[in-house]
Amino acid sequence: MTESKYWNRFWRRRISRRTLLGAGAVTVVGVAGAAVVGCNDGNGSSGGNGNPGATGRPAAIGSPVPGGTLTQGRLLNTLGIDPHIDLTGFGIVDMMYTYLYSWRPGTEEVVLNNFVEEMEIPDELHFNFTLRQGIKVWPAPYGGPAADDELTSTDVRESFIRRGTALTAPDKRYAQRFLPDKGGVLDTPDPYTFNMTLTKPFAPALREMANGSWAIIPAKVIDQQAAGLSQRAVGSGPFMQEEFRGSERIVLIRHPNYFLNPRPWLDTVRWIVITDGSSLLAAFESGQHDVNGAILTQANAADLEESGDFVVTKLPSLFYPVIHMKVLKPPFNDIRVREAINLALDRDDFINVLQDGEGNYNGPIQWPQVKWALPQDEIRAFYPHDIARAKQLLAEAGLPDGFKVKMKLPRLEGASIIGDSAVVIKDQLSRVGIDVQLDEVELGAYIANVILPGNFDMTFFPNLPWDEPDRPLSFYHSLGVTGAGNWTNYTNPELDKLIDAQAEEFDEEERIKIVLEAQRLILPEHGPQLTITGGFGYSAHWKHVNLGATATGGFGFEVGAESGPFGSDIWVTGA
Repeated sequence: MTESKYWNRFWRRRISRRTLLGAGAVTVVGVAGAAVVGCNDGNGSSGGNGNPGATGRPAAIGSPVPGGTLTQGRLLNTLGIDPHIDLTGFGIVDMMYTYLYSWRPGTEEVVLNNFVEEMEIPDELHFNFTLRQGIKVWPAPYGGPAADDELTSTDVRESFIRRGTALTAPDKRYAQRFLPDKGGVLDTPDPYTFNMTLTKPFAPALREMANGSWAIIPAKVIDQQAAGLSQRAVGSGPFMQEEFRGSERIVLIRHPNYFLNPRPWLDTVRWIVITDGSSLLAAFESGQHDVNGAILTQANAADLEESGDFVVTKLPSLFYPVIHMKVLKPPFNDIRVREAINLALDRDDFINVLQDGEGNYNGPIQWPQVKWALPQDEIRAFYPHDIARAKQLLAEAGLPDGFKVKMKLPRLEGASIIGDSAVVIKDQLSRVGIDVQLDEVELGAYIANVILPGNFDMTFFPNLPWDEPDRPLSFYHSLGVTGAGNWTNYTNPELDKLIDAQAEEFDEEERIKIVLEAQRLILPEHGPQLTITGGFGYSAHWKHVNLGATATGGFGFEVGAESGPFGSDIWVTGA
């Protein structure tokens, strides 16, 4: 079998941190939605003791300045910060926990800047990790029952089992290949060796283990206070939890015993939650926040850039809005009805009205995943806007006057893009006689009671962003992302085979062919998901914020040759 471009860097040889960090910094496309539910950066004022001399962390000329506080705006309430369970704490939990390693998406490379010091991958099923010694859990009282303990291979094993079996974990396709009760092996021959054996190959495995939900939580904490981790984190990352009020503010302070001391440079990182977008933007523009947390329009971004006080970044958005339908329930079990809905959707209108006139069509895989997505000319040709044909199809399906349906969607205070998109969908479908009743559900209840159990006939949901094709394809698999079935009751054995095949294909060119073939099989089904369009996202921060080599304003990140884990390289100068 031909080796892929990134797997052949690892097979049959041992890799050290020095080897893997030889390349320079690479800027990668990230998450436009990260400014909403992810990470931003903050304030140049001194928090705690911002005097470098007093902290005992010297700063050479031209190097990062130790101390200070970073204040960030945050648009959405954070429901919880348990990395294995909660879905709204991304960007916060990443700063509090240790991970095996980082990932450089632009070149599909592992960066050994965290717990793993060396790794060996002799074949597709075996992963052997040598762990770094001396990574300490936060001191008392922040470290709870594991205060000052050294992180070991047992912590990795117990964390992977917990994450792999969590009910709300975003994906279990990988976990089902390593969990011991599924036949996998998680071996800990000594405190600094962690070996994993999969039951079946999984091409996205390396990428998956760097995902923010695969945090390493001390085993002692999992045993003794796992139930409280949603509100009280216990980690070993660069920052410790000082305060968590998910609807008001989140405050982290520097971990004094971090393994990369004198990093992290900042003394304090804090998020201020303001769910009104205009108020959040005003707080940023007035200097109360150092990194913007509001969703920026094209015009907002232009105004900020023109002022000269801010750094503004524009990147393609991986925000992935999708209409889900229960395809076994009338009227969605009739493919003519699903096609009529597709034809009634004016995707150019979405781009013009909601995305400032700049965007592209999404297929089953969103357009910024250029390598894996269908070509734009093909996807645009497949998605014409044809009201007359849509009405004809509804009539042929016995629904000449249309029908009424409730469409559930998460209520995200401050993130008007969700509600605005739903209103556009409602308006467009009304033109063919489909009466869509919008039913907004509070985000936590939506996740637990609507989307995860599949409690809907029709729903509109902004899927989490991905830079790997397996996750979006898995929503179409009969077993879904959990292995227990998908949300929409859709099944297609031929498609299942393709999705399984791409997950186990390590030759990149062959995998791309399978991924494209799978999408071309999905499109004529007109469901169970109908994708809308994707645009661009803008981020902004004040010029006194230095993101180091690990972030670019919340929309993407760079992993440089000497960068540390997320958040450890950020520093501020006097505002």
